[in-house]
Amino acid sequence: MKFSPIAALIAAQLLTEPTHNARAENPSRDPAAPTIREESPGIYQIGLVHLDQKAMTLSFPGALNMNQGLLEYLIVTPQGSTHESLLVTDVPPTDIQFAMLLLGAKGSGINTPAPDQAPPPQIDAKYLKTAPRLMGDDVLIRVKWTAGSEEKTVPVEDWLVNDRTKKTVSRGPWIYNGSMFSNGHFLAQVEGSVGALVTNPAALINNPRKGNDDDQIWEVNEKAVPPVNAPIQIIIQLTPAAAVSTPSPSKKP
Repeated sequence: MKFSPIAALIAAQLLTEPTHNARAENPSRDPAAPTIREESPGIYQIGLVHLDQKAMTLSFPGALNMNQGLLEYLIVTPQGSTHESLLVTDVPPTDIQFAMLLLGAKGSGINTPAPDQAPPPQIDAKYLKTAPRLMGDDVLIRVKWTAGSEEKTVPVEDWLVNDRTKKTVSRGPWIYNGSMFSNGHFLAQVEGSVGALVTNPAALINNPRKGNDDDQIWEVNEKAVPPVNAPIQIIIQLTPAAAVSTPSPSKKP
C-alpha cells in the first residue's frame, strides 16, 4: 500500500520535526511514520487509530486517567500534563492528526504562528486574557468502555462537571484546530497535548464552551466515570458540515 500524494505530503510535514524538544529539558524522539493498512473499503488502520471514512470517525485506545479533581486537559499522552487530564492515550498526536486530515479536517497542523502568538510552555491567566480565538472543525467526542458485561458509549462531556454551574458539561462539538508548528516543532507532539479544556493552541482539540479561559472550573464527574486506568476507546467524529473531500490512501498497483 502507498499513500496518495496528499497523504505523503501530510506525513512529510508531520514527521520532519527536529529531535530536540525546545520547550522542555528532555529531548523528544521523532515520531515514526505510522503503519497503514486498508481493512475493507473505506476502513483503515493507521498505527493504533481506526479510521472509518463513511462514518467520518476515528477511534483509538486510551484509559481513564483521573476520577476526581480539577482538570485543564481532556486527553494527553503519558508525556503530557497527566496530573490534570481526564484521559490518557499512548497514541502519538501525529497519528491522530494524520488520520483527521485523511478524513478531511481542515486543521492542518502546519500553522506557524508569529513568535508572540505561540502559547507559552505554561498556560497562565495572562496568556488566556489575550489568547487568539481558535478556529477549526467541529468534532464530537465519545468514550466507549465495558462495565461488567455491558458495553457503554457516552459523549465525553458526561464525564465532566462545570464547578461553576454544578452541572454536567453541555453536550456538543469541540474544536479540532490541529495544533501548530513553532520553531520547527509540532507542538501537540512535543507537549503530548491531544485535547484541552482550557484554551491551548498547542493541543489538537480545544473546548469552545464558556469558561475555557478558567482553569478552576473543570472537574471529573466522579459518579459517571469507570475506575482509574479502565481501558476505553476514544471516538472522534468529524461533523458532516466540516468534512471536505480528500483523496484516500491507495493500494500498490
